[in-house]
Amino acid sequence: RAPPRAARPRMSIVRQERLLWTTLGLSAGALSFLDVRRSLWSSSSALADAFPSPPPPQTPLPADEPVFGARAKHTFKRSWNNAVDQTFGDLTKYLSDRRL
Repeated sequence: RAPPRAARPRMSIVRQERLLWTTLGLSAGALSFLDVRRSLWSSSSALADAFPSPPPPQTPLPADEPVFGARAKHTFKRSWNNAVDQTFGDLTKYLSDRRL
């Protein structure tokens, strides 16, 4: 008499088919993704070749030269503080009355 074989769990037919179709579906999805990606890149490069290149960027301002002067900064600070006082003035008064 032959010795008994080691019990090996076998995949059922349903599980094998599930695995097969999942693998095929993932492969088809990956291939279609790569194909769409390739076609988008090629069409965008063809479109970029159809138009002239953009002009060179302008030279930036020197770092030591301020964009806004002292007077403009002072005016902005004053306007900002007036807007904050107007917006939160009643709240500040209420909180100061309650000593919070």
